[in-house]
Amino acid sequence: MKGIKDQTYYEILEVSPTATAKEIQRAYEHAKETFHTDSLAVYSLFSEEEVKEIQSVIEEAYRVLMDETLRKSYDQSHFQTVGGQPLEKPYEAQGVSKEQKASLSFTGLLFNPEEGLSRGKTLKQVRERMGVELPTISEETRISIKILEWIEEEAFEKLPALVYLKGFLKSYAQSLGLDPQKVIEEYIRLMGESKKK
Repeated sequence: MKGIKDQTYYEILEVSPTATAKEIQRAYEHAKETFHTDSLAVYSLFSEEEVKEIQSVIEEAYRVLMDETLRKSYDQSHFQTVGGQPLEKPYEAQGVSKEQKASLSFTGLLFNPEEGLSRGKTLKQVRERMGVELPTISEETRISIKILEWIEEEAFEKLPALVYLKGFLKSYAQSLGLDPQKVIEEYIRLMGESKKK
């Protein structure tokens, strides 16, 4: 088995060089969870320093592969051609500006326990970071754009009954490649806290 330093960013995240932003996002979530410091499997296999090194390489791989410019230059330096053909990819960042990407640094965003994975604004940041527009999510999930906006804005008083909201959150989370159960649990908890205030 190759050491972590000998692997390409695609191998580290276990995705193909033609992976879309959504596939990379999903792989990143999985890798973060696998190499979390509390993971028993990781604890028995690697030292604390090794885990920290792996986590840092995962973050770097994610940062590069989610940024269109960095990914192109990484690909050019690592893959000249595949089967005699220049490497082409089906992904493109759909209008996410460099300023947005810089301000949406992912380190600490999803896994900040203070913030919570499922705050509306965090879901919005994940969506924007992936370069996905609300109409695209609406079309894929069949949830109205208004409801998606209310979820992101945390407009709890406008949201539908809990039984419907859970279904909407599940579909939204799946469309972003996030864990639906975590998203639902944390969003509902956030709603509860907000009502107490």
